[in-house]
Amino acid sequence: MAENVVQEIILIAVVVALGITVIAFSVSVLYPQIILTSEEQVASNVASQTTLSVGPLLTSGSNGSLVLEVYDPAETGNVSIVAFYVPQSFETSVSLVTPNSLNFKVYSTSGALAKAQTVQRVYDLNGRVLYGSPLTTYSVPFNTPVTILANGYVKGDIVVIWVLYGQGDVFRIGYTFTGVPSS
Repeated sequence: MAENVVQEIILIAVVVALGITVIAFSVSVLYPQIILTSEEQVASNVASQTTLSVGPLLTSGSNGSLVLEVYDPAETGNVSIVAFYVPQSFETSVSLVTPNSLNFKVYSTSGALAKAQTVQRVYDLNGRVLYGSPLTTYSVPFNTPVTILANGYVKGDIVVIWVLYGQGDVFRIGYTFTGVPSS
């Protein structure tokens, strides 16, 4: 009789341990994936309604400036901006290039410097890591033109602008590029 009680207690302990293991696995592996998928869907919906308007790149020596507006009448929050130069020969593959050296600032129409922040990684809209290192971005409101000033221009470069969105995980919801107007 005592033997049966011990066996039942051991069986109950094993079942409880397995239950705790399944719950721990779910919380540590599945839950973050569910959250990422949910945030990806939100970012994808925002991306489908967002348009980017970018002006030409105006240069003076190694400095460049341009005006950008991220337009989505349904949104009232903020997006993050990243800008970087690449050679003009990269123009055909601009969707694939990632930031190399970043030396830019973003200003509002009033001339105030936008709020800088660091994101740890950037995902594409398919949930794949697009950029896996810490990245300095500037937070700007939707539907408001901003001025981007970027240092390091070399003749023939184009400037690539990424638009990022997300509260937890950050997604690239759009990108564009511009260069010096041809004469």
